[in-house]
Amino acid sequence: MKTSLVKRESPGLKKLKAAAEAGKRGNYSLAVKILGQLISETDAPPEAWLLFGRSLHALKEYSRALAAFNDYIRLKPRSEEGYLFAGRTYLTLGMPYRAVPFLRKALENSPGDGVASVKSLADIKALLGIAYLRSKHSQAAVQMLEEAVGTAPADKRIYRAYLNSLMVRGIRLCGIEDYDLGLQMLRFVKSNGSEAGMSDSPFLRLELGRAARETGNLQEALEHFSAALKLTGGSANKGGDRRIRWSRASILMALGKNSEARKEIEKIRSQDSGVPELPWNSELVDLFMIRSFLSDGEWRAAATSCKNWLRLREDQKDLPDRPMIHALYAEALRNLHNYEAAHNHLQRALEQEPQELEFWYADILVSWEGKDYKALKKALRAVKSLGGDPDIIKRFTILCQVRTADDTQDNITLLQNAIRSLGPEPELMYALGEAYLKIGLLEEALSWFKKTISFKDNHENAWLGEIAALEALIAQGPAKNAPYKNMQDELSSLYDAYLARWPDNISLRRERALFLLKIFEYAEAASELEKLLVWEPSNPSLRRVLAYTYRKTGRYREATVFLKALLKEKPRDIGLLIEYSGCLERVGAVQYAVAVLEKAQELFANSADISLALGILSFRQKNVEKAFDHLREAAALNTFDPRPYEWMAVIARKNGENEDIDYYANEAQKRKKKRK
Repeated sequence: MKTSLVKRESPGLKKLKAAAEAGKRGNYSLAVKILGQLISETDAPPEAWLLFGRSLHALKEYSRALAAFNDYIRLKPRSEEGYLFAGRTYLTLGMPYRAVPFLRKALENSPGDGVASVKSLADIKALLGIAYLRSKHSQAAVQMLEEAVGTAPADKRIYRAYLNSLMVRGIRLCGIEDYDLGLQMLRFVKSNGSEAGMSDSPFLRLELGRAARETGNLQEALEHFSAALKLTGGSANKGGDRRIRWSRASILMALGKNSEARKEIEKIRSQDSGVPELPWNSELVDLFMIRSFLSDGEWRAAATSCKNWLRLREDQKDLPDRPMIHALYAEALRNLHNYEAAHNHLQRALEQEPQELEFWYADILVSWEGKDYKALKKALRAVKSLGGDPDIIKRFTILCQVRTADDTQDNITLLQNAIRSLGPEPELMYALGEAYLKIGLLEEALSWFKKTISFKDNHENAWLGEIAALEALIAQGPAKNAPYKNMQDELSSLYDAYLARWPDNISLRRERALFLLKIFEYAEAASELEKLLVWEPSNPSLRRVLAYTYRKTGRYREATVFLKALLKEKPRDIGLLIEYSGCLERVGAVQYAVAVLEKAQELFANSADISLALGILSFRQKNVEKAFDHLREAAALNTFDPRPYEWMAVIARKNGENEDIDYYANEAQKRKKKRK
């Protein structure tokens, strides 16, 4: 008989190939099923984890995919593939800052030789460039995508991504006043966009218009603003975005085409009755353009316009509109949460017009939101001396006192009186809820947080306060006449509502997952824990709790995958071993579960738990004699544990051995008493 020179394929390799074929056909669910079995029941090759992760990604199970890629990286740290696919998954999830280190490692590990490797290298560079771009590192993005274009010059996708990075970089350069280089980049994007399949866009035209204006290319700026107007559905005579019309009017004034500029303003007035009839000049046009940005919530555009207004008129210190521009700049900066800069601009405005109450009111708001209580007190004194609104003075004086004083009871009285006299002002109501929470009056705190939200539903701290108060009430346990179950349902709804608005609060997501475990909502807990897995795919504690929720919801195969990986990290954890073997039994791999336990028994000869688990498995396999041997061994190894005798009683009852049932039950009872 001739010996075959071809080595026979192992069962594991056959399963790996079957999973790969299923993936090629688009049957990712079957691929996941095959690979889950392969990983949990054999010493699977590392490629099984990689293919498992890719299949899960295709099914949009991104958190489990990341866990699989993490396991593959642990097994093959020098391969680029695990890092590449993990980075791609993070990009899909909209987490480019998490993708960057993985893609950089993929690039570092990439061989880069051969036709296939060169294409892979270009793809890695392109993905890394996109990750840099989306995580706001435009310079690194341009450099990396330029390299990607050099590696694969015929790939239009990569070239389009490169042009996008150039556009963002050009805008960023303009933002730091490097207008010449910024304009060059934006012009390059405009000139070459059609080659990459990019259509003309109003966004690019607007940025080109602004950059051209700052470099003194006014006619070019006008052309770009006119093109942007047309692209937004307007024409020279009607329609279009009024902000673009203001930009056109500003350019026309700067070009000395005052008549055309006034015609443009008349078109704006025909659409916006709030624009008055004035003797328009360049300063007034720019002022109204800034107000237009502010009214539409375009804080960055407003801030940039204010900065440019002040820069272009730096030598004209006595312009009557200068203080107002500083104040408008401060409003834009306040909404961008740059409170220190906002306060500085208001001080500049007040230097010129110290009697202007509106500027002091703005400073009160900036100081309060920026938590600068010293500046707040100064502004309040100024408003009081100028005869300002007594309600505003009273409201912020009380809020300032509450924030800077330690006497909570006095603060509560102060806030109660303020709300009675000033009405339901959200910040006062929130402060009262916070004070009640501080001294443990939870129901009162809960009520005031709810009232705050009813008046200002985007008050995040009030949402967090309501959650904290309700959590504390539930932690006290059921009380007389208290609708405990209703409170649990309310807290669950609160978590959902909060996380729908602020999904990136990871600590609160963790709190919600633990709460769901406490109320036995295992399916929802699993879903929440999977979201946390995105942030911590290798966290062993998180994986173990997630495996527990999978067991509780009948997802035994998913549990075995995690438990086996955990066992490799902690091979002497008998509790993990018992959980793992139990899940194997549930998915029908009883023989493998027995083999695992028997091998463990050789290593842990004195473990009663392993003997007990073997006894239960033997019973379920209908091997009664072997079951009794293992159970007796477990009983001998731990003389306090009643479970071996409880199981013997179950077996005796099942087999109709009535005379032995009482004996085993009594022995179990004796052990329970000994335990106490």
